Amino acid sequence: MKKLIYLPIEKLVDGMELARNIQGPNPMLPFAVAGCKLNERIIARMQSVGVQGAYINTKLAEGIEPEDFVEPELKAKMLTSIRKAFDESLKKMTFQSSRQIYQEITSVAETVVMNILSKDKYLFQMIDIRDYDGYTYSHSLYVGILSVLLGRYIGLPLNRLNDLALCGLLHDIGKTDIPIEITNKNGPLTDDEFEVMKQHPSISYEKLGQNTIISQAVLQGIRTHHEKFNGTGYPLGLAGEDIPLYGRILAIADVYDALNSTRPYRKAWAPRKIFDYLSGCADTHFDPELLTAFLQCVAAYPVGTVVHLSDGSTAIVRGNTPGFALRPIIRIIAPPTKAGTDLDLSSEALNVTILDTDE
Repeated sequence: MKKLIYLPIEKLVDGMELARNIQGPNPMLPFAVAGCKLNERIIARMQSVGVQGAYINTKLAEGIEPEDFVEPELKAKMLTSIRKAFDESLKKMTFQSSRQIYQEITSVAETVVMNILSKDKYLFQMIDIRDYDGYTYSHSLYVGILSVLLGRYIGLPLNRLNDLALCGLLHDIGKTDIPIEITNKNGPLTDDEFEVMKQHPSISYEKLGQNTIISQAVLQGIRTHHEKFNGTGYPLGLAGEDIPLYGRILAIADVYDALNSTRPYRKAWAPRKIFDYLSGCADTHFDPELLTAFLQCVAAYPVGTVVHLSDGSTAIVRGNTPGFALRPIIRIIAPPTKAGTDLDLSSEALNVTILDTDE
């Protein structure tokens, strides 16, 4: 039985043993492999490429093992296909070559859906150990996964789930036509730069519209993923249910994953802050009914996360209960007098809350 916890990069020290591979820029070649002992050089290299943290073996987590939402090998293959689609979009492709690329990405979309439908639970809980360079591709994959998860939750049929996955995988492909100094800027965009960035949904729509295997429903979903429920979004300024369903779903998944990711200019937001922000944007940015459903689909604190409690204790998340995203099942690891105690924070009898993840 594996015994592992997730620690942010700032908490990693010499001698800790990696419990899971750290993926490198090439998804098929790990940056560091499970079983290796960390040292200052490895940790510094991880920090330099933007790795957010790692799973570490420890006796404190006896019997706690996160379940992969997407198996690492499958994830690596998916990311390779997404990268190929983005790289090829930069080239002058022939009709035949573009068709082959998008057939491959369509196959990835179908694999995403089958992977989700094979799960017994709706709940999405995964700590994605990604780097800065691979952000665009992993973000596209997770927007696809989160969109399908929400689509499944609200009862969409298989063909529409496949559409949603494809929307997520390709929603940012228009960024390949945005100047790299803007897409990779190490800081907030200026007003002028943001006006350029706002073109990417329309560029995606036009670029993908040249391919006959991509449906209008998918194209419109991609085109409208930055529309806002109150009509203040772009590029069309649509409001309410005038925004296509796929666009409304993508909007939620896109923002959630972006806030949940560390970028060169900011750290990932704390889970409670993300949930508070999303909830505060109901009726303005997001469709409130879809947002309510989405918040039932994700676990704020994935299994293996170290958390601090309002009573001063430290614990590891060992499970999650659908509908109680901010109140998981935990195991106390400190202080020693409480270590080993399991608590279900979803119980109404407990007034203990999580203050924040270990940062």
